[in-house]
Amino acid sequence: MTRVRLGTLVAAALLAAGVVTVTGCSSASSGSRARMYDSVSSMADHSSLVVTGTVRQQRVANDVADADPTTLSTVRIVATAKTDPDHPVGSTVVVRQHGTTRSSGPGMLLEDGGTYLLYLTPSALDGDLADQYFITGGAAGVYVGEDGRTDFRRGTDDGDELPTHLTLADALHG
Repeated sequence: MTRVRLGTLVAAALLAAGVVTVTGCSSASSGSRARMYDSVSSMADHSSLVVTGTVRQQRVANDVADADPTTLSTVRIVATAKTDPDHPVGSTVVVRQHGTTRSSGPGMLLEDGGTYLLYLTPSALDGDLADQYFITGGAAGVYVGEDGRTDFRRGTDDGDELPTHLTLADALHG
């Protein structure tokens, strides 16, 4: 009788551990982010580029195996707060976002013709895709330009502790 109870307890413990493991894996892969930002300077530190720009062209790509379609936005850089020699004012950068206008991913998609303040991180993909960028912190790194104004409003609130409005002058330390 003791062996049966011990076997039952061990089986129950293994089953419970398996449920916890599966639950942990599913919540980690449900679109959660690795980092939440509590300041603009922290987000800027984790970004390679911090620029304002206007989306000049968009297309949908299926260029990564076993991944959903991606929207590629070509952004013409209007001004920079943090950049490198390859991305001066007047150049372009390609921004990768999961999803499409028909099937959006997490966060908001950039819009063709829209002007934004963007925090960008290299894609770390292979080949030509390595020259493309992701938005730092998903939607956290998107501030939307207001018509004719020099400030930008936060695109979405994903739980980060970031200001609702920024200017390019405040983009690194705001």
